[in-house]
Amino acid sequence: MTIEDTYPEKLLCADLSLLLGNALHRTGSNRTAGFHVPFSQFRDLCDGDARLARRVLLRTGWIPDDGDIWIWGKGRNTLEKAIPLDVLEEAYVAIFDDYRPLDDEAARPVAEAA
Repeated sequence: MTIEDTYPEKLLCADLSLLLGNALHRTGSNRTAGFHVPFSQFRDLCDGDARLARRVLLRTGWIPDDGDIWIWGKGRNTLEKAIPLDVLEEAYVAIFDDYRPLDDEAARPVAEAA
């Protein structure tokens, strides 16, 4: 899937960013050391959508570092120190379900199944 510049897609990006930002800012001492995440791993959390993943990371203050790695702050800790990735994935899936509901039979967005 690719992100389009529609109002619902902008809201999707905002909701994903808000969740990630809240997770980063609640971590206390880990926040001082910062976080890092492989872009490919974060892209997978964003429904495989590289453009959306970049927008979410940029909106929450991440910057690209070496190769596939993006960092927030000093980049010393894994993102997992801020929020377990399975918890983040579960929350992201729920948000995606609000904006990109799937047709259960065809396992594709409802708009494409029609």
